[in-house]
Amino acid sequence: MTDFLVRYWFLICPALVAVSLVVLAWVYLPAFWGAPWVPSSLGTVRTMLRLAGVQPGQKVVDLGAGDGRIVILAALLFKARAVGVEIDPVRCLIANALIRLLGLSGRARIHQGDLFGFDLSDADVVTLFLLQGTNHSLQTRLAGQLRPGARVASHKFTMTNWAPVVVDERKRIFVYEVGKTGPGPH
Repeated sequence: MTDFLVRYWFLICPALVAVSLVVLAWVYLPAFWGAPWVPSSLGTVRTMLRLAGVQPGQKVVDLGAGDGRIVILAALLFKARAVGVEIDPVRCLIANALIRLLGLSGRARIHQGDLFGFDLSDADVVTLFLLQGTNHSLQTRLAGQLRPGARVASHKFTMTNWAPVVVDERKRIFVYEVGKTGPGPH
């Protein structure tokens, strides 16, 4: 075994470095577009959707959808029409495969793209688990595109100068309503 390692070290070492770089890029590169991938627990997702008041048939948009868990639970448990926006094509592929496997293709999908360019005008609920700076950058778009009464549910991070209508301090979930919480149509 030692002879093998010595003989092929020049191949093994670069391969290990390359694999490490790919894994690090897959985990941390999305942070440049919104947030690194750190999924919310399933319990937190259920609470988030419940506090946002998701109803059957409503449209839920998850910005930074990751593995699609918010989209899947919105469609599965709340019978909502759910769309996720995710920049990582590999996560989109995996999430859409799971959606098909669960038979939710008619009510759920993950769109591969930039969350800053996605049309939110017909969303009833927008969910976020991004970073504070990303939430701040999204506020003008949310206020400008969402209609009065639409809700924004954010895990961990708040919306600057918006007052939440519902807060779960333990799970750090903040729900805002357009027209009641800050700038936007009143």
